[in-house]
Amino acid sequence: MRICDLVTGMGQLKRGAAQLKDRWMETKMSWSDETSRKFEKEHLSHLAPQITLTVATIHRLADLLEKAERDCEEEADELL
Repeated sequence: MRICDLVTGMGQLKRGAAQLKDRWMETKMSWSDETSRKFEKEHLSHLAPQITLTVATIHRLADLLEKAERDCEEEADELL
């Protein structure tokens, strides 16, 4: 029995990040001035590394949760 599903949320995060990147690339075609560069620097440029780190952390946490679930199931089976 799955207690926690992090993979679904991680997939949504990755899709959302990809969509944001695509939309920003489209936007830059028609908005290319100092204000757009400042916006990108202040609000967007830091997102990709943070998302990459978050996805890696979610992978590690999901692995730990799966192991904990297996260990608990094995322990419960031994008690029966």
